[in-house]
Amino acid sequence: MPTVGAAFPGEGSLVKMHVKRAAGRVAAALAAALMLAGVLGGLGPAAASAATCQAWTGGPQPPSPADGSNDLSGVAVVSACNAWAVGTDVNNGQAETLIEHWDGASWTVVPSPDPGDSANTLSAVRALSATNAWAVGSTSSVGAGTTPLILHWNGSQWSAVQSPSLPGISTLAAVRTVSANDVWAVGKTDNGPTKTLIEHWNGAQWSVVPSPSPGSGFDDELSGVAATSATDAWAVGQFTPVGGNQTALILHWNGTAWQQVDSTFPAGTFSSLAAVSATSATNAWAVGFDDQSKPVVLHWNGTAWQRSPSPPLSSGTGDLAGVSASSASNAWATGSTFDGFTHRNLVLHWDGSTWTRVSSPDFTASDFLGTVTATSTGDFWTVGASNADGPNPQQAIAIHCC
Repeated sequence: MPTVGAAFPGEGSLVKMHVKRAAGRVAAALAAALMLAGVLGGLGPAAASAATCQAWTGGPQPPSPADGSNDLSGVAVVSACNAWAVGTDVNNGQAETLIEHWDGASWTVVPSPDPGDSANTLSAVRALSATNAWAVGSTSSVGAGTTPLILHWNGSQWSAVQSPSLPGISTLAAVRTVSANDVWAVGKTDNGPTKTLIEHWNGAQWSVVPSPSPGSGFDDELSGVAATSATDAWAVGQFTPVGGNQTALILHWNGTAWQQVDSTFPAGTFSSLAAVSATSATNAWAVGFDDQSKPVVLHWNGTAWQRSPSPPLSSGTGDLAGVSASSASNAWATGSTFDGFTHRNLVLHWDGSTWTRVSSPDFTASDFLGTVTATSTGDFWTVGASNADGPNPQQAIAIHCC
């Protein structure tokens, strides 16, 4: 996501930058210029909605090993005592992959490959079991450009897996596992025009699967992916039509091909979608922001995508960068708000009939939550970054609702 944590010139810029961060936190790490504010304070209990979150736990916090920015952009839960978080840290101006593991009591940094000699970043992680997990992002080397980075966990170590060779600049922003031989990863590829990128793992190798890029080639990209079966998957992001504004993009996989689906936004309306989650062929959620720089939530009912009313912000702007549903009556969405002075965590909960805002911990005046993974109504992890404005290093954060 472009310049995450940089001082934002305006409310609209905050939203656009933060959502792109949810689409890939890659540019911020590649820029390697983020020296961000404050020292992360300890997290005490915060007010919570009794109906949705009985208790927040925020400590101990994940290590922030870098001397520069530290950022977690993806989280996956295997069990109560087994979770993964991935992101990027910057040491001596060099962007490196960051993988941390939760053992039920604390987070620890786990060694991860950095194949590029210029920059390496991770944007998302997904786990099938304790011995099978995937993480995706990008890697860059001098003279070789930027290519997708795909890592696999086999129960004992993370290792790089070969990704299809692509010309130009290519990155992956999200990954979703259906089974051991059915995994999707999405992002973008830029070899002149910027196009959507979808890759698939069949149990033996990764390959590029054709995907629609309906825009002018200026800003087509995918930032989220979800799947319920081998014949039902969703990918979301944005595209820029000829002569128009950046507009939300939704693609669907029917088992044979990826096809564009109406997003409900009028053509050319400024908007973007950052994440998608699905529990069945008739229940899916997508989140992002609209042309008013406000959080937006869309719902798929099996026939069409429709905008779902979400709680209004008291002031300022905001966006949603992550969503996770565990059933038709339970979903969580996370992101941030900006009132012109401070960035605050934003957490929303769906109870089957209404989205409500849930009070959540804030670390500093500059907090950003990205992805979220929910296992039940009162159990989820969300990760992000804190202290994003100023001279001191940005710190990784993770909060747990249980």
